[in-house]
Formats: sequence, structure tokens, C-alpha cells
Amino acid sequence: MDTQILEHAGLTKNESKTYLTLLKEGTLKSGEILKSSGLNSGKIYEILDSLKKKGLVSESIINNIKHYTAAPPQQVLEYLKKQKKEIEKDELKIKAALPELEKLRETKTKEIKAITYTGLRGIKTAADESLESLKPNQEILAMGITERKEEKFNEFWKQWSTRRIQKRISAKHIFSESGDYSDYFKKMKFTKVKVLKGLTPVAIDIFGEDKVLILNYKEPSSCIMIYDKNTATSFINFFNQLWKLAK
Repeated sequence: MDTQILEHAGLTKNESKTYLTLLKEGTLKSGEILKSSGLNSGKIYEILDSLKKKGLVSESIINNIKHYTAAPPQQVLEYLKKQKKEIEKDELKIKAALPELEKLRETKTKEIKAITYTGLRGIKTAADESLESLKPNQEILAMGITERKEEKFNEFWKQWSTRRIQKRISAKHIFSESGDYSDYFKKMKFTKVKVLKGLTPVAIDIFGEDKVLILNYKEPSSCIMIYDKNTATSFINFFNQLWKLAK
């Protein structure tokens, strides 16, 4: 069996090899485990101690020599359940600490005018943070939206917009071309769509009164989040002029 399934359960590769060796071979001495598994001798006792703590290996003395036996495979599931409980406890602790952590970050963020994020993950982070900062009476203004980018970005914005609508945040979108993508957004609640062909090679999103997100989807994809009310005001005025021209 491949060790990956056990690694997904939280075991290291060497722990997985050791556990599988004991399952296949039965009760073994440490030297026999090394011979069967091909592991480094300097690590075997550390690995066995870790597996014992996880409840996946038991130790016995036979003729004054330590022998090791794998626990039943069901114990792997029990170990996972235990890990899940620990993660849930940690999650509650983190949730309780979030307000204080956000205050710490907000203090420093106010000192920074712009932050660059890279890749789809970075764009998600910037977009999610911006959405969370908005109140129901605020809106998002977006221009230069195009379908001509990798499909993963289009799918992300569709899903993200669903969450925006759930928060009852209104949006005005200026697309650079008509098509299935713009038609998809036209059907959304709290969404107004217009088209201004060939507007810009990058997309610009304005969140509320003080955040501007400039998106570049060409590789390497990235975005710049600008935290500045004056900059946002300039882009809002620019957007409003384009909105009048768009159809």
C-alpha cells in the first residue's frame, strides 16, 4: 500500500512506512523493522515513540528485548477523530483571538498604502478581505472586466459574487466586451452591468470609499490593493464618467 493515504491522516512518511511494515510483518524488533522498511537506524526509536503516542504501535518485552506491534487499522480512524477534536478546539481559540489579531493587523495596514498579492490565491485573499470590510450600504465599482482570462479566474469571481449578493452588497460592472460572461452577471441580484468595449488591459475594483484593487491576470498574475481614500475617490469619479459612456 502507498504511504500517502496514511500521510493524509497526519502521519509522516517514515511513520507510515513503519506502521505498514508492522501491519504486514507482525510483531518485530527494531532491527527487523529497519531491515523490512529500509529506514535510517538513527530515526527508528524516534519514529516508534511518535507512533506509540499516537496509539498506533504497542511495545512488549520478549526475552528482555523490545518488540513492536501495529495497532488495528481502526485506530488510525480513532487517531483522526482525536486530531479533529484538537483542531476544533484550536479553531475556537483562534476565533476568540481574531478580533485582537485583526486590530494588530489594522494598525499596521493603516501605515501601508499598497500591498501586492500574487497568483489566484493572492487575488482571492485581497478580494475576500475587501468584501469582508464592506457594509450593506456600500457598493463595489468594477471596470475593465473581461472574459478573456484563464477560466479559473472567471469561476472564482462567479462564486465570489454569490457571497457578495448574500451580504446584500451592490455592484456596478463595466465589461470590456459583451458575451456569455457579462450576460451571467446581468442575471445577478444587486448587480448592474454595462459594456464599454476595449476599456483597459487590467481590471480595477473600487470597494467602498477607501480601497482600490488593480488586477492583472497575465502571468505572473497579481493584484495591488491600495488603501487610500483620495485614490479611491479619484477612481470613483473616473468610473462614474465611464458609466455614463457605457451601454
